[in-house]
Amino acid sequence: MLTTDHPHAKLFERIYGPTKDGEGPALLDEAITEPFVAHTAGHGPIGGTFVGLDAFKGHIGLLRELSGGTLRRTSIEYCADDQWAVVEQTMTASRNGRDLEMKVAGFWRFSGPGQLAEHWEAVSDEAAWDAFWNTPAS
Repeated sequence: MLTTDHPHAKLFERIYGPTKDGEGPALLDEAITEPFVAHTAGHGPIGGTFVGLDAFKGHIGLLRELSGGTLRRTSIEYCADDQWAVVEQTMTASRNGRDLEMKVAGFWRFSGPGQLAEHWEAVSDEAAWDAFWNTPAS
């Protein structure tokens, strides 16, 4: 049963919550086990399947690049058990004169204690998501 007090939920609190000295990204890097697979939302340059930590980091980097560094995630809740975690968030970004504010969720699968094997992104409105990320510069 997914709970907010499971050690995996606490791990995501540390990864996504307020961190010091880049602790969150470093914890994520340490938790990912290869071959890690990320299934990301959308059709276009940001959507698809990314295999390996470097490919996943490239995806995150592209989101930051396309948003001109405006991408922000506000985490709402972390629930987990021994095999799964769900991270509910609100994502905001600006791009080419458009603003995005959308509920998103990250679904994570563990292969062992603290070992992340797979990730799925879910967005509340895939058409609006695609329109935002695929809008060309004016």
